[in-house]
Amino acid sequence: MAEEQTPAKRQVPEQPTLQGMTKIGSTSFFNGALEGHEDTVIEGRFQGTITLPSSTLTVSRGAKVEADVRVRSLVLNGELTGSVDAGERVVISETARMNGDIRSAKISISNGAQFKGGIKIEKG
Repeated sequence: MAEEQTPAKRQVPEQPTLQGMTKIGSTSFFNGALEGHEDTVIEGRFQGTITLPSSTLTVSRGAKVEADVRVRSLVLNGELTGSVDAGERVVISETARMNGDIRSAKISISNGAQFKGGIKIEKG
């Protein structure tokens, strides 16, 4: 009897999915370390560290974040206290308040935004 052969399955290395989104709601408080590979929106309060090297962090209007942040991109509409290391860009809107240092390739600060800290423009 002939042995039935099945084609070998290709091994695909696990890669982070970039299609999802994480949300910390307006009534939530998170204290700790957040790490991931998907876009994240914070509407509530966050304290700790945020590491999203291949993703965008959005801090919504009314949100308060006290964290050291390492992301691909940051969109700040609320409050952030801490250092930011963004590989691609940082956008600080007119409703934002930030106290801390930024290192990024591109930075945009809108009229009306409150910013206190240092800025270092460099490609990540």
